[in-house]
This record gives sequence, structure tokens and C-alpha cells, in this order.
Amino acid sequence: MEYVQLLYNPMSGNRDFPAYLDLFISTFQDAGYETRIHRTKSKEDMANYLTSENLLECRAIIVAGGDGSINQVVNCIMKHNIDIPLGVIPAGTANDFATHLKIPFRYGECFETLAKMNIREIDVGKVNDNYFINVCCGGLFTNISQNMDIEFKNTLGKLGYYIKGVQQLPKFKKIRYKITRKSEVLDDYFYLFLVLNGKSAGGFNKLGVDAQIDDGYMDFIGIKACTINEVAILFGKILIGEHLQDKNIIYFKDDDINIECIEGVDMFKESDIDGESGPEFPLHIEVKNKALKVIGN
Repeated sequence: MEYVQLLYNPMSGNRDFPAYLDLFISTFQDAGYETRIHRTKSKEDMANYLTSENLLECRAIIVAGGDGSINQVVNCIMKHNIDIPLGVIPAGTANDFATHLKIPFRYGECFETLAKMNIREIDVGKVNDNYFINVCCGGLFTNISQNMDIEFKNTLGKLGYYIKGVQQLPKFKKIRYKITRKSEVLDDYFYLFLVLNGKSAGGFNKLGVDAQIDDGYMDFIGIKACTINEVAILFGKILIGEHLQDKNIIYFKDDDINIECIEGVDMFKESDIDGESGPEFPLHIEVKNKALKVIGN
């Protein structure tokens, strides 16, 4: 009999998902699927479990956790050529990927949506030897998720990201990046950059205003070095999705981008992918068009 493989992180978000396990099982039982459950014990445990299992009769891999947990599973799927659809239960803090897929945040509605098994193909970003589904970024703010205390993150949720971001404001230092794409080379000073697969990252829902997760492109957004007052105005525009025309924004779409850190690499040696520590510079970012099967609306 076909089954769904559930992987869940008991430490994600406000840790309420385990209370809904029976509802998950009954929902998929009614849809004709058995459920196999694995509770993770460490950051790498989801990927290790998947590579050790015989997934021949597995209809879907469903992950309950935040974007970091999903990133681990996506990397496993891509690196091991696992041709099984991925379902996402938004049980983490930001849950940007679930937002891209239009998955309901109420567990009951979420389970019903996933059990319908509406499968689509979406893009995956690749940076050096790693994969990402939301964002690859560098510069200020980009290590907030990595360095935030888990209790602080789980208690305050998205607000925690904003508080930590404000704490970094006095440390603003410009970073010189050389960005090479097919049609041009940009060499300028930035505070941060984001390469987006979808519209949101870190809980900011309107970052990539026109971004689509299946168009074969990544959306590059670079915030140029500017005054603190200009930064404050710019972040106000970001909250309402009116930032892409700002003079301090570099924006373009492409499917192949190289990024070198020319000055300031001592402050930010690593990139960030989906809230997890990413590869060191230089970065080669490319798009794997419609390379991942997912369950969505």
C-alpha cells in the first residue's frame, strides 16, 4: 500500500505540531494512504533518515518544520535524485516556502490540502554545491536566523527577526560586491543582497514583488550603501512592496549569477541559504528550472 513519509522537527516554531499527529494520520488514512513517521533528533537527521530508507512505495515526503528543515530535505532530494513530491507543513517561524505554495497555516486545512496531492514542478536555486528554495543572501542581517537563540525565535516569531535586525543597525558597514550576469558586470558597495526564488524571505512578504517559483529565473535585489535615513525609508517601502524602483536598489532577473566579495569579506565570509549557513564567497548561483515536485494549491 502506498504511504506518505512524515518528517517532523519537534523544536520548530511554538512546538504545537505533535498535538496534531493523530489528525494528520486520520486525514491521510481517509485519503487512502498509510503514514510513516520520523521524529528528528538533529539538524541532519531528516536527510540521513531519507537516504537510509527504501522509498519505493512512498507517495510523498511531508516535512513539518521551518524553512531550515525544508532546506535540509530539498538538498537531500536534489543530491540523491529522489523523485518523490515534497509536501510542507508550516510549523516553523517564518514559513516562507509554505507561503509560496499557498499552503494554509491552520493544521487541519493544511492536512486536507496536502492529502489532495495536487502536484506541480517548481524551480530550485543552486549555489556552488548547495541548493535553496527561498533565498540565498549575503551582507548585513543575513546571519540573523543562524545566530538567534531558538527560545527567542520560537517565543517572538517573526518579531524576533525584526528586533535582531534593529540591533545590527549601528554596525552598518558597506561591502563591495562584484556581480556578474550574462548582460553586465556590476561593481558597487552594498549593505546586503538577496537572490530570491519567491516573493518572501525572513517573513518579509513583498520582497520579490514579481518573483515566481517556476519561471526559470531568480530575482536579485541589492541594497546599495546609503545613509541610515535612506535605509529607514527603504525598509518602509519594502514592507509595502514599493522598493524596486528606489535609487538605492539594484534589481534584475537572471538564471546565472556570479557574486564575488571584493571588500568586507572578513565581516561576512559566508552566505546564507534559507536561514542556514551557506557556502563562502565567491558564489555561483544558477536555476534548476522545475526540478522539484511539490504539493501545493
